[in-house]
Amino acid sequence: MKNSKDKSRIFTRSQVDTLLSAVIGQTLEDVDNAGLFKLHAGREKVKGIAGDIIEVSVLGCNKDSLQEPDIIVDGELTEIKTTGMVKPKKNDSPYLFECKEPVSVTAVSIDKIVHEEFESSNFWHKLAHLLWVYYWYNSAETVKLEGYKQFPILGFQFYQFSDENKLLLRQDWLLVRDFLIVIQRDYRTESERAEQYPRLSHELRGQLMLIDTAPKYPNPPRFRLKRSFATQIANQYFTGKKYDQLPQKITKYADIDTKCQQMTAQFQGKTFNEIADILGIEFNRDVKNFAEQVVTHMFGSKAKKLNDIEDFAKIGVIAKSVPLRATGSGKEDMKLFLPNLVSWTEEESFEDSAIYDYFAGHHFLFIIYQHTAAGVVFKGFKRIFFSEEFIQHSVRKVWEQVRNLISNRTLRLIREYDDNGEPIMNVTGSYREAPNFPKASENDVFVRGGASTSDDKHKTLVINGLKMMPQSIWLNRHTVLKLINENNA
Repeated sequence: MKNSKDKSRIFTRSQVDTLLSAVIGQTLEDVDNAGLFKLHAGREKVKGIAGDIIEVSVLGCNKDSLQEPDIIVDGELTEIKTTGMVKPKKNDSPYLFECKEPVSVTAVSIDKIVHEEFESSNFWHKLAHLLWVYYWYNSAETVKLEGYKQFPILGFQFYQFSDENKLLLRQDWLLVRDFLIVIQRDYRTESERAEQYPRLSHELRGQLMLIDTAPKYPNPPRFRLKRSFATQIANQYFTGKKYDQLPQKITKYADIDTKCQQMTAQFQGKTFNEIADILGIEFNRDVKNFAEQVVTHMFGSKAKKLNDIEDFAKIGVIAKSVPLRATGSGKEDMKLFLPNLVSWTEEESFEDSAIYDYFAGHHFLFIIYQHTAAGVVFKGFKRIFFSEEFIQHSVRKVWEQVRNLISNRTLRLIREYDDNGEPIMNVTGSYREAPNFPKASENDVFVRGGASTSDDKHKTLVINGLKMMPQSIWLNRHTVLKLINENNA
């Protein structure tokens, strides 16, 4: 193997600790003693520039691009994962930092993987021994090459997967390998097979726990660690957080479905007050937070949030409350996440966008309850993952509309009127207005501000010189009901 011959890539653990400890807190420009920024001056983008600086400038390795682990540390082939971290947008996030994007592992070499076994696969060779190096992607917007210069190095850790996570990685890898074996078995010519390979990127998405594959074939697909999984690994490093453990581990999504079916049979039709008494927890007026706390207790955890439980955090399951009216209709639209809308205009493709990663990279556990005269009544659960058809139609639509509004400078603030045609006034005397982003009346997925009023003090977001409230991504209440009634989980 090339690393055994390249002496610049052979280290002791102590040597790596010394070299990386010395650069924590310094910027990528500060440590670039090999002059890589100068070498690439004038270019807008250099893929992997942060990783190159760590390998070449900090560790002193010779540059190469071979498909093997990067260095040898105390005799062990070790892969370096130089990973950009961002600050969470939610104030109540349990994370100090989040991974900016999924973490690339290695190419899905279609002709090779069908002949591999997991332990000797290139995939596992890349993951068996990891050296994570974290830097702070300290920008709200996507930056060009020059912007990387000011990003500080946050820290590093040597890492090996637990036996439990190794089993999940093996399970995921086998799903990919066997999927490709079936294609090669059932389709005789390469042209026929090439027509089937694009299915890889989305047909397994409802089953893969810790990884995904991107981009779409015929672009060379790559294995990636899900953003949620990589974030959990990083968060344990930055905060030392101890995640709550479930009495029964989740090894596949069907385990969640089975448990939810059992809990629905036990608690369906009971009020939240009754459930609180049974589970021994306090029911307060914050119905949504209580609903999530009920779920964690039903699974055998004392945590208040689903992402405080290791199994849910690493596979990216998000709990969402679904309140229904007494009539059974949807009570409200579902708020999903706070995006950086301006950065959408700089994303090279929809499949590489942040909104695609959110919808494709998570499963959602809908907690369904109904407001009745007797109180808040538990109805049941539904695990949701969004189909590729939904993502390509409904999600892509809003992504393209927002990009066009911002890029073409057709974004406007539209005054709001009441049923009598009179302009609505805020309590401060200003007119209520909202940007002409995609609306719930026309879209499954839409953009809307999250504050209760559009007073100037809430207008902290500025796009194209227009001041507005922070804008979130929402799911139309009618779409939520449709998802609940579909048999897609």
